[in-house]
Amino acid sequence: MHARSLRPLVTLMALASALVAGCTIGDGRPDPMRSDAAMLDGGDRDAQVAPDAGPRECTPDSTVGASCSSTSECDDGCFCNGVEVCMEGTCIQHEAPCDDDIECTVDSCNEEENRCEFVGRDEMCADEDLCNGAEACVPGLGCRPGLRLTCNDGDPCTVGTCDPATGCAFVPRDLDGDGFADERCGGEDCNDDPVVGAAISPGGTEVCGNAYDDDCDGLSDYRDPTCGAANDTCATAETLPGPGTYVRTTRGAANDYALGCRPTGVDTVFRIHLEQRADVQLTLSVESGAGSVAIRPWASCTAGPDAYCRDNEVLARDLAPGDYAVIVRTSTGSTFSLTLAQMTATPIQRVDVCNDATVDISAGGTFTGFFADVNHDYTLSCRATGTAKDVAYRLVITEPSDVRLTASTTATSSTTTYLSLVRDCTSPSTAVACVQRASAEIFRRSVAPGVYYVLLESSSTAATTWRLVADIQPAAMRNPGDACSSEIDITNAMVSVPLSSVEIDYGTTCGGNTTSSRDASFSFTTTELRDVVLTTEVGGIHYVSVASDCGDLTTETSCANGTPRIEQRLLRVPAGTYHVTVSTALASGSIVASARLEPPTFPPANDTCAGATELVDGVPATADLLAAADDVLGCAAEGSPDAIHRLVLTERRNVTLVARRTDGSSEVLTIGLRSDCATPSSDLACTSGPSALLNRTLDAGTYYVVVESSRGAVGPYSIVAYLADP
Repeated sequence: MHARSLRPLVTLMALASALVAGCTIGDGRPDPMRSDAAMLDGGDRDAQVAPDAGPRECTPDSTVGASCSSTSECDDGCFCNGVEVCMEGTCIQHEAPCDDDIECTVDSCNEEENRCEFVGRDEMCADEDLCNGAEACVPGLGCRPGLRLTCNDGDPCTVGTCDPATGCAFVPRDLDGDGFADERCGGEDCNDDPVVGAAISPGGTEVCGNAYDDDCDGLSDYRDPTCGAANDTCATAETLPGPGTYVRTTRGAANDYALGCRPTGVDTVFRIHLEQRADVQLTLSVESGAGSVAIRPWASCTAGPDAYCRDNEVLARDLAPGDYAVIVRTSTGSTFSLTLAQMTATPIQRVDVCNDATVDISAGGTFTGFFADVNHDYTLSCRATGTAKDVAYRLVITEPSDVRLTASTTATSSTTTYLSLVRDCTSPSTAVACVQRASAEIFRRSVAPGVYYVLLESSSTAATTWRLVADIQPAAMRNPGDACSSEIDITNAMVSVPLSSVEIDYGTTCGGNTTSSRDASFSFTTTELRDVVLTTEVGGIHYVSVASDCGDLTTETSCANGTPRIEQRLLRVPAGTYHVTVSTALASGSIVASARLEPPTFPPANDTCAGATELVDGVPATADLLAAADDVLGCAAEGSPDAIHRLVLTERRNVTLVARRTDGSSEVLTIGLRSDCATPSSDLACTSGPSALLNRTLDAGTYYVVVESSRGAVGPYSIVAYLADP
């Protein structure tokens, strides 16, 4: 049966009752409102009701249209087609009984049981939105909403979502909404924090100094190779807010300032402020290579000198209020940790540190003291490690003098004493001499005028006392070549000096400065820019240094060693007089030295990135590293001369690079391939060898090839690039 509007069955029953019941008005007259059919159907209250003939057999619509005098005459015996009534003497069919007026139900009628049946069709209630639940058709009520979907699978690593068309879906957790799933749930996002994580994702840009790994490469801040030093100079110094550990880098920094304790490397600058007198401790930990840290008054940031300078750790005691520069230098660009600590100031004894107030021993004499009064402040050149307390004395030489120093220390057991004569306490390389033995002695003739310091310490941290004897006498006459006062000119000349006629005076920074050594002093002079071929021969291992000031190791410009003959070319030496010290442990024979002047050798055209020469497929390119400088920090060690070539690819190609020496030498060449000439972090590959070969498949672009050798192995070379299909 078609579903349509329902007229309640009770209404039909009431109507039938009204039709068969007699109706009168209050005075007993017939009710003019009742139908004729009602009146014909025993309207008289005294009339006899016909006996019930029992239920009729169902004959659908068999009475419809027939004449009637009462409704009972119209019943066709059927339930499902509705109630037949007598209206104005004719049987008419009323509407069927089984229509509930609810569109989502299927209405039906059970004739056998004389009852209506209503079945709900849920699909007629669906609203095409799965997220608000499955709608249901409830008989008697119609469409009713279902329970909204709860998209939760119980997995903390998924986030439930609902699509009206497809329903629940579960995606990997991305709480910060940056499009990358949390790495703790198998994704790539190293920080899924909804507060800060949106700016942190794989492939992002590293923000230096925000304490986050912004590009999710496992390296945060200054450990990330994209972060360079922003505090390279005093002008760009970073102010440290107070005690703590700071992770920074010297990557991308230059060698801006001369540190007494580390002359080479790259440096960065910090600034600290003290409100009151304090002890300041700085601890340096370098992740790659070695490093030193220095403290200077801020006013001396650029020019120095250092108030303190040490490898790895500095303890500066009783610093006055004010600002100070902290300079960190590492051997190569590297990430480092700098820990700053401030403590209550402790008084400094006059034999504890080097300054103008240090006890002066210029008049000679015997000096003693207790190690309990001093601290560990300096590094001695003959004792690079150790934490024993050290003692300082000041020595002012006003005229060339012979200096003899003898020192000893006492402890509960045997002990070694370290004794050093230095120009700068913070710079071990400025030592005139440094010795170690139970009773240590330094004897130097013709010590040049100047301010020196004497440092001594014990091998035992339990040492209690020290004793120093200083004997300062006017310099005695020296043999030719024995000292600066009697140095010999070797300009375009060959000179021989007997070893028996010389004593140890200066030594060199690269060796030959023990008490058993002997050294000789020479000089050469250039009147214009020249190359100088310096040749020395001793008969055994010896050390050769060139300095601008005789006897001052801090002014050395080169230092070499070898046996039995050393020949070195000094390139483009400016006009001036230069001083050569030759030192050896041999006691017999002679030192032969010469300095031949030749026209200057200039750097190759491709010595810098700006002058890089093009590499053409299959065509060898040549250059000479003889006069090249170390312009970029490449694959070889710092200080290695280099030359630059450029390779331009217009399409993806397989590239083979071959570099070899062309002077018959078997010395090693190093070649590095990089995408940016001046940036070491852009290195793509490195290789070394007498004939260095490198193969890579490269995308279209511009690349740079850096060719290097050690300083002592410079010479001509050729390099060729072979291009092939990838």
